[in-house]
Amino acid sequence: MPYAVELFLDDRATVQIRQIWAALDEAGITSLGSIPETDYHPHVSLSVFEHESPDKVAEALRPVLATCVGLPLPLAALGFFLTAEAVAFLGVAPSAGLIALHHQVYQAVDASAGDVWPYYRPGALVPHCTLGVGVADRARVIEVVERFAMPIHARATGAHLVQVPGGQRRTALTPTS
Repeated sequence: MPYAVELFLDDRATVQIRQIWAALDEAGITSLGSIPETDYHPHVSLSVFEHESPDKVAEALRPVLATCVGLPLPLAALGFFLTAEAVAFLGVAPSAGLIALHHQVYQAVDASAGDVWPYYRPGALVPHCTLGVGVADRARVIEVVERFAMPIHARATGAHLVQVPGGQRRTALTPTS
């Protein structure tokens, strides 16, 4: 079963992302927040992997993620993954702290789970906050998103292990999550 290690965003940034999600939905673009039968929160994923025992992985991750609260996650660019999922996102300006944390998360997950998805391995991560999926009209996404003030100065409020797809099953990895 796939799981993601997600950094949740501070309240102000969460409100801003949810406003963008609502504007995309209003424009006929499926936002991450409106996918039926899901419960996604605005976040930045550090890892996605397959594992049958998430509790084991969670225990390995807790010490690694203990200091992630407050980590700056400036959402500074609009981008698109040109894949079958056709994802629109706000890219995170990658700081040395974020890259170091990602590497530590990768090592912990790889040692426990060993099946990290290719896009989340060192040297391949594109840190981002997903806005929409199944995007056929990228120009329309740009029209919607440019109405909002950028960059969004987000910070991590905690980390969760989240079952994907869906986002409903979450395990807190940090005490303040």
